[in-house]
Amino acid sequence: ILVNIPEMKNDTVYLGFYYNGKTYSKDTAILNNKGTGAFTNKDKKKKEKLKEGIYMIYFNSDKFFDVLIGNDQDFKISIFDTNVKLKEGEKKKETEIKVQDAIESMKFQGLINFMTEKREEQKVLSKRYKDKQIDSTSYMEQSKKLNDEVTSFQENEIKTTEGTFYSAFLKGTIPVETPEMKEMPDSSRQMARYHYAKNHYFDNVSLNNPWFLHTPYFPNKVDTYISKYVIQHPDSIIASAVDLIERSKGNDETFQTMTSKMINYGLQSKIMGMDKVWLAIADKYYFSGQATWADSSWVEDLRKEADKIRYNLIGMQAHNLMARDSNDNVVQLRDLPQDLVLVYFYEPSCGHCKKTTPVLHDSVYVKYKDLGFEVFAFYTQTDKAEWQEFLKKHNLMDWTNVWDPHRESWFWKYYDASSTPGIYLLDKDRKFIAKKIDMN
Repeated sequence: ILVNIPEMKNDTVYLGFYYNGKTYSKDTAILNNKGTGAFTNKDKKKKEKLKEGIYMIYFNSDKFFDVLIGNDQDFKISIFDTNVKLKEGEKKKETEIKVQDAIESMKFQGLINFMTEKREEQKVLSKRYKDKQIDSTSYMEQSKKLNDEVTSFQENEIKTTEGTFYSAFLKGTIPVETPEMKEMPDSSRQMARYHYAKNHYFDNVSLNNPWFLHTPYFPNKVDTYISKYVIQHPDSIIASAVDLIERSKGNDETFQTMTSKMINYGLQSKIMGMDKVWLAIADKYYFSGQATWADSSWVEDLRKEADKIRYNLIGMQAHNLMARDSNDNVVQLRDLPQDLVLVYFYEPSCGHCKKTTPVLHDSVYVKYKDLGFEVFAFYTQTDKAEWQEFLKKHNLMDWTNVWDPHRESWFWKYYDASSTPGIYLLDKDRKFIAKKIDMN
């Protein structure tokens, strides 16, 4: 790929690429005293091509230009007036980019030029309307004319270059139009349009085509679908995530990328209850062996994390804890009469427990205890003297205080008590309605 940038004589330029929402460096070219250099295949014997996709030629973190690299990878790109090294007081110049000898790359640059031109025309039109030089009717007519020109141009480009990366890329940038459905009654039209938009959202993108991983827009397109078209409830997200993963099958690269993206969505979510999402994906793809790319030690670590949450998901029936009070009497969680019970795992030496316990007792328990609220306080260690001293120090004798000196309850299996404090709020049916609550 021959690069000509007259304003950057004896300088260095870089070739980068987009992949799954991030940018990576690929190659470096040192320009000669005429501003000419090249990105080349370093191993001539292998005759390897770059993966087709959107790349960038950049000079620094603030100055870069996108270029499409398709099947033909022997071409020339010239960049004039880059403004990379403007002299003090020098007026900013317009940048001109010319591509030669590769049809798809030339088409892409033509697309950029065309869209830039139409955006400028729309700006002028909007200013004329704002300045009251034209009325609203004229503005709407001329805006529609510009939109029609863009649509016609795009449709023609997609059709005449069908089968190429350029065609697929351009088609993927066009949102699917949702019909008005005016024939439907108002009461059901909005919901029908929502379902249509959701079901047809990826009509212009093939989820098992790795080409789309090499575009700037694909990851954001998936993120937008999950955040705006899917109800933000774990069960709804699981169904949609599995659907996306299944549709990405047929290509190892897309299958791996989508599966990883969906499990990370659950793992990284700050919304309570979303751990159910990553657990479902882990069970279906990672623990079943479908995720053949996953490192075995990573999967084993994931399995350990899954075991911590498997029995305490939001909405799930809580395991009936059976522990002992200070007189060695058995106390059962299910026997508590209150409508709301907060199960609190703690240990006196835990720094966070020292801060959380007074807040939980003085600011929460005291306020709500007469309204059907109880704290089932579970001391996780086996030193009775330490336990009793902690209860007295913080005036906690009005809680339901229990411990498990003989390790009979299996609390560590059914409740994630691997770190303290561990807080779980249960409703009157003893189902989890909140967990890992921060009291500070």
